[in-house]
Amino acid sequence: MGLPEKEYHAYPAWSYSLIAKYAKDGFGSIATLHEPTIPTPSMEFGSLVDTIMTKSRKEFDDEYVIDETGATCPPAEREVFDKLLSMGVGGSCFDDINHGFIFDAISRCDTFCSKYKKDDTRLAKLCENKDYYDLRRTGKKVVSKTDFEDALEMARVLWTSYNTHNIFRKGENDGVEYIYQAQFVESVMLNSEREVNVKIMPDLLIVDHNNMTVQPVDLKTSSVPGWQFKDNFIKFRYDLQAELYTDIINLVLDKDPDYRQYDILPYIFADISRSDKVPVTYVYDPKDGFSFTRDGKEYKYKGWMELLDEILDYEERQSKVPSYISLEEPNDLISLLSK
Repeated sequence: MGLPEKEYHAYPAWSYSLIAKYAKDGFGSIATLHEPTIPTPSMEFGSLVDTIMTKSRKEFDDEYVIDETGATCPPAEREVFDKLLSMGVGGSCFDDINHGFIFDAISRCDTFCSKYKKDDTRLAKLCENKDYYDLRRTGKKVVSKTDFEDALEMARVLWTSYNTHNIFRKGENDGVEYIYQAQFVESVMLNSEREVNVKIMPDLLIVDHNNMTVQPVDLKTSSVPGWQFKDNFIKFRYDLQAELYTDIINLVLDKDPDYRQYDILPYIFADISRSDKVPVTYVYDPKDGFSFTRDGKEYKYKGWMELLDEILDYEERQSKVPSYISLEEPNDLISLLSK
């Protein structure tokens, strides 16, 4: 697709994140499924690492600005600066903004007005913290120096560690091509015979033209050490990502005579945590579905197509309760508890 990332995320098509949200939260997520996700600090840090690993320096500089000052802006002052930005004067540095605009913004911020009574004090306090405003007026994501240095070190480890240095490479080497964050959208026929558009943006595709293979790779940054990735794999349903991405890549290859004979290899997940900065890699083959046995009990999970059909059923029917709940007769609690 080749879209800027914001446009890709806004593109109207089904994605792993939407299906995984339903898989994780169930029927209760249907009402808010299409609402934008507010990124957590850990998600933002993960995106920072992804950007360093998968994009050029120019793309990084276009998206991020690093806060070298380390200064923290008090909440009351921050509210005034944010109000100024919302008023459409963000293109000017703070020193060049007409004082009329500044005092207009101040008048709309009750906490700041209560904290400082005199106009000259108010202006002085804002001037003390103007670095906050001048960084954010760029419209870029602001990251602390500590976050940037940690993310850069994690990238360095991924580029140099024994088990990952041959995965995260650049360009093309001896007939092997490394393609970062390619975007694809495909029309897919579900089991219910619904036709839907699905989009994917894999972190990395390693295309081996010598052996005619495509190796999908996803980089994960976790809050827990990489050796604990198996728990996150289940929690965030990364099996769905591997299955969905593999299916879409198959469709893409099948349309191109030059790539039709290429085989897609089992998915590789490379996981690294800020806590120890030790990368661990995992392989998962989604072709047989996701099931495993633990403590003598077998666990089997639904695939992305089945889950998406459930979502569409609920949305089309505007269902008030899950399909296993009856509104016409009493529900048997024991049978529900055993589900």
